[in-house]
Amino acid sequence: MRRRSVLALVVLAFTLAACGGDGGDGEGSSAAPPTTAASGGTATTSAEPRSAARWETVSTFNGSGAFQTPEFTILPDAIQWRVRYTCSTGAMRITSTPPPRRPGPVVDTSCPKEETGYSIVTGPVRLNIEAAGPWRAVVDQQVDTPLNEPLLPGMTPDRVVASGSFYKVEVRGEGTAKLYRLPDGRRILRFEGFATGENTDLFVWLSEATRPMNSATAVNTPHVEIANLKSTLGTQNYEIPASVPTEKIRSIVIWCQPVAIAYAAAALSA
Repeated sequence: MRRRSVLALVVLAFTLAACGGDGGDGEGSSAAPPTTAASGGTATTSAEPRSAARWETVSTFNGSGAFQTPEFTILPDAIQWRVRYTCSTGAMRITSTPPPRRPGPVVDTSCPKEETGYSIVTGPVRLNIEAAGPWRAVVDQQVDTPLNEPLLPGMTPDRVVASGSFYKVEVRGEGTAKLYRLPDGRRILRFEGFATGENTDLFVWLSEATRPMNSATAVNTPHVEIANLKSTLGTQNYEIPASVPTEKIRSIVIWCQPVAIAYAAAALSA
């Protein structure tokens, strides 16, 4: 009996590690904890709600040979930023102004290669790129603030064809889901005031389940995955692919793939 109890605890620990929980950060080692300053300095106790950390693209640069980028800005409360680069021939070296806190360039490598360099310096940044051939560099910042995407043109109240409130299935769910049909025919799913448990391995499903109350119902009812969840907190838009029919959609499910559980759902009605 004791052995079974220990096994159950091990399984539970794996579940929480893989899909997080109501209060877990779900980020592993790729990001600083939300309560720790990204600079490695003083711990904060900000009461502002935080989402699971996510990457947002800041700038994209393409070129060949030496190049100095225009100045771009990393948000003051960003956890870190990265440059995802590809190069074709010779060598590539990327330095930044201001420089990283650790000595040396952000990137210093032989080519061809496709990798990533990191820094935690925030504010205005400029990159100096030295390369022997064609290259591409994408700058992303990692943030854990609530997402706040604006309404798209044509998203007026009279264009809402269905809506519903999020509720807990296995993990908390808050906010509203609204399905819009725009004048040009596109269907947009919008979450407003959305919140669920912190994690990065979450997906948005359109489901034929009327009101799924458990994970088994969610996974066994016909559904279509349309996107990775952009953020566990805030307002966000999802364009539904033209090939996906919505006539039979009765609910929205937030699904955690690693251990196959439904975090939250919203039953839709006209």
